[in-house]
Formats: sequence, C-alpha cells, structure tokens
Amino acid sequence: MPKLKTKKILAPKKTFLAIPDHYVNLTGLLAFAELAKLKTTDDAGNNVIEAGTVVNMTADGTVTKPTYAKTSNESGTKGNAIIFNEINVDDYVSGTDDKITATVMVHGFVRADRLAGYDADTFTNQNIYVLSK
Repeated sequence: MPKLKTKKILAPKKTFLAIPDHYVNLTGLLAFAELAKLKTTDDAGNNVIEAGTVVNMTADGTVTKPTYAKTSNESGTKGNAIIFNEINVDDYVSGTDDKITATVMVHGFVRADRLAGYDADTFTNQNIYVLSK
C-alpha cells in the first residue's frame, strides 16, 4: 500500500512576520548535511526546518546553521538570515539531493517570540528588524 501524505491547508501556522507585506527574500542553497543540524519535529511527527529558523547565509548563497557561541566557539558564524518557508526534510534523500533550495529572508520585520534559534546578541543582520511582539 502506498504511503500517503496529508497536509492541512486551511489551518496555516502563525507567521513570524510582524509586518507581512514588507520583506525581501533571496534563494539560498542548503547542503544535505545541514538538514540534520537544523531539523525539528512538527506536531504531526514530520522532520522539518520550521519557517522562522535563524540561519547564516554567505554572499554566495550558502545557508548553514550558525555556529557562534560566546563560551566555546567565539570564531563561529552568527545568524544573519531567516528561513522563510517550512522545509520538509523527509522529502530529500542523501546522494540524490546534495543541495536543497531554500527561500531565505534578508530584510523585513519579524517577531522575536516566533523565531527558532534567535539570540539578540548573535544576530548580525541590521536589515531584519526584530520586534518583541
């Protein structure tokens, strides 16, 4: 029997955008190995990278998990972008999907309480305005 996927389209999740009509997105590339570092489990038990996850995006479009830590890795990368759309990690296969395209927000207004992995001290993009609510 085939495995069926269902998706609720009438009950969307709350958005992390504070002003939903003012933002700029760019296309970024996630290496397959980065999926495991960024994934979480949603309410339905799927492995996903949630919309609103803070990431690091380089000038060439490579997206990685921020590695900066005040105590252990002072030279690591800091967050400077946000994953815009949820990515279902289970849709990709190692060896087949070496790079995954992701929509990444680089400018706009967001809510701090709806971001995953946000730390005000280590977020470096001044074009993303993080509001408390």
